[in-house]
Amino acid sequence: MKHWSQYWQGSNALSSFAEGDAGQGYDGEVRAFWHFHLKDLDDDAVVVDVGTGNGALAVLAAEFAEQNKKNWTIHGVDAADINPTEYLRAPAPIKKLLGKVTFHGNTDMAKLPFDDNSIDCVLSQFALEYADKKAAVKEIMRVLKPGGKLVIMAHHASSSLVKDSETGIRIFDYALNQTPLFMQADLLVRIGHEIMKHGSYNAWKASQHGQATEKTTMFLMNMLRERFAKDEERVWLDDIITRVANIVAPVKSVEMAEKAMEALAYHYDLLQSHLQRVKDQVNAALTEKEVKALIKASGKASKQNDHSEFMFEDEAFAWAIEIVKSSDS
Repeated sequence: MKHWSQYWQGSNALSSFAEGDAGQGYDGEVRAFWHFHLKDLDDDAVVVDVGTGNGALAVLAAEFAEQNKKNWTIHGVDAADINPTEYLRAPAPIKKLLGKVTFHGNTDMAKLPFDDNSIDCVLSQFALEYADKKAAVKEIMRVLKPGGKLVIMAHHASSSLVKDSETGIRIFDYALNQTPLFMQADLLVRIGHEIMKHGSYNAWKASQHGQATEKTTMFLMNMLRERFAKDEERVWLDDIITRVANIVAPVKSVEMAEKAMEALAYHYDLLQSHLQRVKDQVNAALTEKEVKALIKASGKASKQNDHSEFMFEDEAFAWAIEIVKSSDS
């Protein structure tokens, strides 16, 4: 879980939709979906968000409880090393809501820290499908009260989100692991560092080694732009190239070169972790057959279950799954 722990601790977003307003929580049709499933819970319900990350779904539940005068007890569970109440830089209203959630980091969904028959509702937004699904569902059925429910929104194997992620994997893997872009950028800065220790910035730029390495770095960038020129590819590639360019371009002194070498290593590791997270996402995406197998894992403990495609802009965005525990379990 190292790459996920790194992400949550380094991100200032509640959810893995880190871009723009989406990083501050779920909105629109996704928000309405969760409100629908929360509205019938008792006033003193115990709610658990599994795979909580930085708490987007737990915060949504806390906000719903506050607005509807519910006295809910809310927990957020994640296998990664998370504690957003300590490290997340968020607006005051979100910080207040985070304070109403008890977070359990380094906690496997298959080993929940709750008593048998103690939880009214377990929620999962793009999370349970990453775990050992059979073991996680069995454990959730253990902790749910009779009549309690598990509600899941899971990655759909045919969604545009997953298809876009597959594009990202292809580009990230090629740029990071099959070209020497970061190695060349690092070599360029190291040459500058050595020359500027005894000369000047202009001496570095005029040197044969400096010019040759700069040309090679630019060649690699241009080659990547030509190879991945489609609109849907450019977003992923620009993330890589912009980082490298923004690190190398300002270097005009020995001190700046030293910082640039550290930054290149840091961002290379960061992008490799990003690649691994996106691979995890694609591997976790479910077909309908896999959804049915997930539901089947609840066994005789469930009295009711249902699944459907959650549509967004006329496309399958996710799987919506509900499993209700039998009242005599």
